[in-house]
Amino acid sequence: MYPDYDAPRLTGPYLDVHAERQRQIARLGVESHDPAEWVLSLVETVGNLAEAVLAATRAPDQPTSHLGPVREEALQLAAGGIALLEHLDRLEASDT
Repeated sequence: MYPDYDAPRLTGPYLDVHAERQRQIARLGVESHDPAEWVLSLVETVGNLAEAVLAATRAPDQPTSHLGPVREEALQLAAGGIALLEHLDRLEASDT
């Protein structure tokens, strides 16, 4: 479907998501899990994001100064979603 995953054509947060995905590949390799494992992994990351949001909102003095961890968890979640999509594309391609 989209064979050229290594050539992002977007900027800003999209490029950050691509960079995080590349870090994940370097750290974990290309992952292949069943759908339940993918969902569990993504839900865990959503939980981490929720914790970061709670921590950020508990800082009433300067709430925006604590958004770095929120952004980092959101990047990990987005990159994890991309990993799932890549896996699904590989499965679909192998069936043809």
